[in-house]
Amino acid sequence: MNLCLSKPENADENIVYSLPFNLTRNAVKINGHFCVSKEKIFVYTDNKLQSEYFIREFCEIICQQQVGSSMVQGITKNGETVYICGFSQEFFIRFAELCKIIDYYIRTGEFITETDDDEPTCMKCGMPLEGAKECPYCSKKSRTMLKLIKRIAPYKRFFAAAVICTIMSELIWVLMPYLTRLIIDDYVTPKSYQWTGFTSITASIVVLLIIAGILEYINMKCSFKVALNMGKDLRQDVFKKSQSLSMSSISKKTAGEMIKRISNDAAKLEDFVTANGKDAIVKILSLVIIVVLLFVMDWRLALMTVIPVPLVFYITDKLFQKMAVCYTMVWRNMAAHSSVLHDILNGIRVVKSYGNEVREIQKYAECSEKWAKSAVRGEMMWWLTIPVAEFILTIGNFFVLYFGGRMILDNEMSLGALVQFTTYVAMLYEPIRWLIQIPRNLADTTVSAGKVFEILEEETDIKDSENPVSLDIKGKIEFDDVYFGYKVYNPVLKGISCAINEGEMIGIVGHSGVGKSTMINLILRLYDCTQGEIRIDGVNIKNLSQESLRSQVGVVLQETFLFDGSVLENIAYSKPNASFEEIVKAAKIANAHDFITKLPDGYNTRVGNKGYQLSGGERQRIAIARAILHNPKVIILDEATASLDTKTEKQIQDALGKLTKGRTTIAIAHRLSTLSSADRLIVLDKGKLAEFGTHEELMKAKGVYYKLVMAQRQTTKMKKAVVNV
Repeated sequence: MNLCLSKPENADENIVYSLPFNLTRNAVKINGHFCVSKEKIFVYTDNKLQSEYFIREFCEIICQQQVGSSMVQGITKNGETVYICGFSQEFFIRFAELCKIIDYYIRTGEFITETDDDEPTCMKCGMPLEGAKECPYCSKKSRTMLKLIKRIAPYKRFFAAAVICTIMSELIWVLMPYLTRLIIDDYVTPKSYQWTGFTSITASIVVLLIIAGILEYINMKCSFKVALNMGKDLRQDVFKKSQSLSMSSISKKTAGEMIKRISNDAAKLEDFVTANGKDAIVKILSLVIIVVLLFVMDWRLALMTVIPVPLVFYITDKLFQKMAVCYTMVWRNMAAHSSVLHDILNGIRVVKSYGNEVREIQKYAECSEKWAKSAVRGEMMWWLTIPVAEFILTIGNFFVLYFGGRMILDNEMSLGALVQFTTYVAMLYEPIRWLIQIPRNLADTTVSAGKVFEILEEETDIKDSENPVSLDIKGKIEFDDVYFGYKVYNPVLKGISCAINEGEMIGIVGHSGVGKSTMINLILRLYDCTQGEIRIDGVNIKNLSQESLRSQVGVVLQETFLFDGSVLENIAYSKPNASFEEIVKAAKIANAHDFITKLPDGYNTRVGNKGYQLSGGERQRIAIARAILHNPKVIILDEATASLDTKTEKQIQDALGKLTKGRTTIAIAHRLSTLSSADRLIVLDKGKLAEFGTHEELMKAKGVYYKLVMAQRQTTKMKKAVVNV
């Protein structure tokens, strides 16, 4: 979001943010600017400074929405309200965002100069970076390729063997035209010759061809070994890194995009190394050797041959820049295609439930067509340019044939020498044609390499400390003045302070969007709080190892995810080395054993994609069994019994009762009656801890919790009345 739409003339040079405002306090139209620097707020009217305020004078800046207009107000440390400026509703969102940034600065002393919504752009071309550290258009491709070459290091012996075999094979092919020249000049052109010499040369050619074949076999074997192993390492490293990324980072990437980076992009790098990795060395070396041979044979004909080459390389260099842009667009459209396909197939039940098959087919067709068009655009650019380069190259060949023929007629060159020369010319053009192809292959590969290395080099938000603590958790959890916001300056939770005792069951209640699930995410350290501290058994969770923390916390969610495997595998997911007896015991405690034994293959029954072959209650009980087998010290229940029928809910409540016994439990539920057994309740309102106490205490206080309970009771009465009618 742009928070610097325009600046007034002669504005202070330290201004970072500037928004126009258009109303006075009395709703009179005006031309003004609300400007912010690190120290002051400036108010300009008709490009003249009207007033200025030191930010340190305020304890809060408020964006007040009214009917038809809005205003910015400042609350001073003395409690006085200061009107700053007014504006129509079209500017409200920007002013609200800017006020949050100023508030964050007042509270923390940290001045944010770039919001999370701002899309970083390349300083050179202005194109969005889309999460990458370097611009895909302007970054040096050699740097990306150097990173790829370094990935070959563990297999350098095989790579060296492939290069050596290829060089030896190329030398054999360089020798072939000389042998052909001997045959023509000594055995074809003369009227008489000796068969002994002809047989020796022919035998030499056969032996050399056999050696070349063997060398090529070794070369390809070593090349594939390098490429396939490097591809395997890349896939494993990218997947491993994706598992260590924070939720905020993962949420910015679609599943289809991640799958493409791990599989397709890594495969493309494999192919590039197999087809082009060693060839870059060999072709350039071959080019140098052949050019030297041509000039040794006849410098005049050689000059005619190489004159067009610089022009061809100039064309391909210019083409490379455009090809890089084209293939970046192809990559984006392909990633979007993968994401759409992934979403449609994952949500196929919803698609069919609403009869939207035709609409989704159309959506997929549009996405697929967009990908195809971008790919065709890139290929057409390539194939329209290459014939020009080929024509320029062949001009030199025509000159060689013409002047070489004249030299034969003038007895300045033998027929065999001309055949040898023209063969070398053809061999010269082969590496040049390969080098011409490089922009296309390199542009495509560097895009994929850039996307892979973007993941590998991404900084992980959630990191273990240098010496993380492995704690045997007892279960006491403390929130100490905790702030958190997905945008650091826009907190979802504000100043949360509370203590949850060991073995206590705590319910978290409040309206949707007040931060209930966010509290759970912070305990699991899926995100880090932006201010304050969360402690478990007196230890800051940032000092705990993530493995130690999460291995001792069990989570049962409303939307249970089951893997496409057997019931046994899904329960054992939390403890892979568990015995069958342990799994059955956990299933019995979760009230799941009876229905599992009635399944076609019992514990070996496959649950299908996301467990959709089971009912919601059955999936939930398997999830509870999984949590019981995990034997956690802390249990988190996020709407674990929502949207279930009364009978199933009773079974799950019984299972949850067994699971939570003697463990610190934190439960979220919109249906407040399900938290009646909680020891205490945390009541959140507008991101703040509004109330904390037992059900009886909170009902007596007649605050936020009391209003929630009364509202739900009223809703229940209305539902019963509708049913009775």
